[in-house]
Amino acid sequence: MILSQGIAGNILHGADGFADLNLDFLDLAWHELDRGVLRKFTRNGQEIGFRNLTGVALQDGDVLFRDAQSCIVVKILPCMCLVIQPKNKIEMASVCFEIGNRHLPIAIPSADEVLIAFEEPLRVLFEKRAIATRIEERTLEQTQTLKIHAWTRKTKFKITLAKTIHESFVDTAAD
Repeated sequence: MILSQGIAGNILHGADGFADLNLDFLDLAWHELDRGVLRKFTRNGQEIGFRNLTGVALQDGDVLFRDAQSCIVVKILPCMCLVIQPKNKIEMASVCFEIGNRHLPIAIPSADEVLIAFEEPLRVLFEKRAIATRIEERTLEQTQTLKIHAWTRKTKFKITLAKTIHESFVDTAAD
């Protein structure tokens, strides 16, 4: 088993030196990205134990292990998502309230779109309230996900609502 305690770069975000290496992918579901300890098998059957000492959630493309010939890279698996595109600020507030009231992680990739991992009871609720939803297979990354129940001193989230839904944004800033 390979043991790792750090991230050696990211192949998707400008890290150099990975082009000549054999890539072995570690498939992770979106909810596994912020775990402190992982013990899993890669696609090629290599067992890896990873302890995240940074406290920062893993991202797609993070390199967990590297030697002279190969490296192990995080690959976030897509999952079924409930996609909601609220028509106005009131609908956006209602959608976010219902999701937050259930303590579900919410992803807001743009000012006019909300994603959550698929939940049939919420789909039915939104359907009853005439809020349009659709089901899509998407990749949920922790960089765009708010988890209200997971309080931390390291990150502050500021949601700003403007006059139109297109001007609203979510600002994430580290201390």
